[in-house]
Amino acid sequence: MSSSYSKWYTNERDTYLGAIYHSLEKGMAAKEVVCSITTGFRSVPSIRTAPGLNPYHATVADIGYGFDAINGTINRILTGESISMAKEMLVFDLDTLRISEAQILPNFELAVKGASPDTNYLVEQSRYLNSQISIRINKSIRIGKELFGAEWESIRSKVENIQAVPRL
Repeated sequence: MSSSYSKWYTNERDTYLGAIYHSLEKGMAAKEVVCSITTGFRSVPSIRTAPGLNPYHATVADIGYGFDAINGTINRILTGESISMAKEMLVFDLDTLRISEAQILPNFELAVKGASPDTNYLVEQSRYLNSQISIRINKSIRIGKELFGAEWESIRSKVENIQAVPRL
């Protein structure tokens, strides 16, 4: 029995899942503020028509959906619900967050490229919050990789084709 298999069926698993949950919980708080600021960007003339605003807003929304999906799956596992393909769901959602996290900074910088100086405070606050979101996502992925060990990569390779399916 591999160590990742035995971790999955022990209290150690719950410790890992709790750590992922709490890390993402802090990221979710930052995401909520970023979402509000991003919505407010639509009222700023120098940002409203920026080419990166819609992709940035979509990336923030994707991250929020990812946080919700992972936290929901973790809650279901911790309450004892038997979930078919639970490991695959967690790896898929964590890795999808990795993809969204890689998009947040370039989309943000494109959105605020021509921002007027009077928005500097909001831009800098958003930049800081985006970094906090990134830190929390990357920490959660590291914890997930610790939980699954070598199994992480084999699970990720199975689910990566699903990630390539465009969203409707």
